[in-house]
Amino acid sequence: MITKETAARIWNAYREISTAEKLLEDMKPHQEDFCHDEHAPTLKDAFGRKRDLELGVPCGESGHRLFGVSPKLAVSVIKAHIEYKKAELAEANEQAGIELTNKRTQADLQQKAAASG
Repeated sequence: MITKETAARIWNAYREISTAEKLLEDMKPHQEDFCHDEHAPTLKDAFGRKRDLELGVPCGESGHRLFGVSPKLAVSVIKAHIEYKKAELAEANEQAGIELTNKRTQADLQQKAAASG
């Protein structure tokens, strides 16, 4: 059996990849707009207003945000995030394989000890 931590890493990586891919898919219909004027707001918020993209870090007293992030840059960041999470997923899968192998080895040793004792 794999550990909770490894299972959580695998689940988190899959969730992040899925969410990022959905973001890219949602942005696709607007990509032509990105080419016309990369500084103009092109995506709409929940109320239908065109908005600039923001990048934020929610830490400290009020956090930090950048406004007017280029959609082209956002796409690059999202794609890089997907690749990073895929690498994390591969690493977590390797860890899971090691954990499963170790558990099988321990179980085999216990069976042999019980059979001979």
